[in-house]
Amino acid sequence: MKAIALAAGFATRLYPLTKDRPKPLLDVAGRPVLSWLLDRVLAVPDIDEVVVVTNARFHADFEQWRDDYACHVPIRVINDGATNDTDPVGAIRDLALGWRALEPNADVLVAAGDNLLRFALEPYVDAFLRAGTPTLLARRLQGGMPPGRFGEITTDETGRITRFREKPKQPESDLAATCLSLLPAPTRDLLETYVARGRDLDAPGNFIAWLAQQTEVHAAEFDAADMFDIGNKETLENARRLFRG
Repeated sequence: MKAIALAAGFATRLYPLTKDRPKPLLDVAGRPVLSWLLDRVLAVPDIDEVVVVTNARFHADFEQWRDDYACHVPIRVINDGATNDTDPVGAIRDLALGWRALEPNADVLVAAGDNLLRFALEPYVDAFLRAGTPTLLARRLQGGMPPGRFGEITTDETGRITRFREKPKQPESDLAATCLSLLPAPTRDLLETYVARGRDLDAPGNFIAWLAQQTEVHAAEFDAADMFDIGNKETLENARRLFRG
């Protein structure tokens, strides 16, 4: 099994912190966010290779990070060619780019490079390998889903995703999607089909929404408090306080 970390964004909402440094390499308790993330990912015994997809502007920064990060598996840093946020490649196209760099029969764990996790991934990977179906990790939000902020998931009694809406203005479910998924090798061809359409390539949830219409996709829940999606300065500071402890 392989891992793909999506780290090609420009994070303009965090300027000036991210003007000259990519968000996944921001410091949290003395270490880059991406290092904390990969600690969790590489605790999964099945994962034997990592691909980090970044942009042209910060490619050298990630190569330096890779050289400094002590790791027992190979890590490849792939440049998607984007130089600024006005002409982004899109996270879904980046996912396809990363997957093409791997052997065709590889299952993948996909994660956003700016996410911090406080839970073990191994049980989710074990369940995925037994079931063999695409799985999206999701968090149930206490107090309900805020309008226009997260991908919204609706599932049936088996956990199968029956509807996915990207940041709805009027949410009807409290189950929020994340950019953390487990995809079996056959999904790669479906991803290429989706990318060839050439639209809605930015938010990874758009692909999951489409995928759930093509095949069976399940949601696996974890505690919402065990993930920090570093989207603004507030969540960054909260993560720094917690990880210092």
